[in-house]
Formats: sequence, C-alpha cells, structure tokens
Amino acid sequence: MTLRLSQKFAAAWEVLTDRYDQRIDSARGRWQGQFYAATVDHGVLRRRWTNEGRIAEDLYRSNHPNAAALAAWKARGIKEVISLRRASGAVHNFEAETCAALGLTLRNAPLTSREAPRVKGLLLLLDIFDTIQKPALLHCKSGADRTGLAAAIWAIHVEGKPVAEAKKALGFKHLHIRASKTGVLDRFLEAYEARLTQGPIDLRTWVETEYDPASL
Repeated sequence: MTLRLSQKFAAAWEVLTDRYDQRIDSARGRWQGQFYAATVDHGVLRRRWTNEGRIAEDLYRSNHPNAAALAAWKARGIKEVISLRRASGAVHNFEAETCAALGLTLRNAPLTSREAPRVKGLLLLLDIFDTIQKPALLHCKSGADRTGLAAAIWAIHVEGKPVAEAKKALGFKHLHIRASKTGVLDRFLEAYEARLTQGPIDLRTWVETEYDPASL
C-alpha cells in the first residue's frame, strides 16, 4: 500500500514539474516557472548560498545564479556566462532572458553529474573554452559536480596543468562528494590520467578518439 502511494505521488509530481518547467512567455507560464525554479530546482536555497569560487584569472564559478546574482556579476565585469545545464526549460529561459537584458553572452555546454560525461558535451565545452571571452562565469545547478569537472578540464586543456593538480577543482570544498553517483566524474579524470602513463595525448584528442563513457 505504502509503495503504491509513493509511486502514485512520484508520478503525479513528475507530471506537475514537467508542466511547470516550460515556457515563460505568459503570465501563467512565468508564475509556474518561478514556482518550479524556487522549489523543484532549489532556487530558494541559492538566494544566499552561491558556492562561489575562482577558477583562474577572470574566470569564476558558482551555483545557478538568479537574476539578482547575474546583475551583481555584471557589475563585477562579467561578460560571458557558461551554463553546464540544458538549454531548455523554465530555469534556462529565465537565465537567457536576464542575460539578454544585461547584455551578457550566455553559452550552454550541457554535462551530466551522475552519468559518465558524454563526448558531445565535452567537445562543446572545449570549443567554448577555446573561444571564451573573459571575465566569465561558469556554473551548473549547485556549482559542485559539473562545475568542478569543467574547472578541472579548464586547468588541463587551457592551463596545461597535470591531472593530479586539476582534480583538486572537483572536491568537497565545493560540496562534491566522490562516494556517490557523482564519483563518475572523478573516474573520468582518472581514466585520462591513466592513459597519459602510456604516452602523451591531449585531452581533446583522447575524448574524440579513445574515451569510452561506458568504461566508467
């Protein structure tokens, strides 16, 4: 009985959240989107907690910024915002709207936090890093897992740092917990590190030609 009730609740909740995580070009859609962003997406927790940090000169990290946070970043000189989340849904639409109003460039490179990084997303992120306009802000939802991985990739791909040093960006300081499903991101970096013991290969080439997400 309890199991059936929980399953029914989960199904009803999924329908509700799908309905609210949509377009925001109507009064009803905006209200539903704001409700979704504040509750389901945990936006209420991010009003004061930002999980902010510095990745490199003029490159910063945080959790998903709301409109007020984006305005504050704009005042600090940020030109570009790189989101590691999907480029759809209410939360993205609000961010895109705010960035456009502030004159900020918004670019998306969707990554996963509990599954092995996909080749397409990794290559898109590398392309963005190659053409980034700093000062820039890098974020995911909580600023812990995907953002930590992206910060490590920046250190390897752009700064040429050893993987052992780059891995420090993916740590408990920003609330990444290796002993969970998000530990797959650590295994991605370790797989590349292990490959380097066989001989030099740059990260992009490894991702394009050798990396197998299923192996993680």
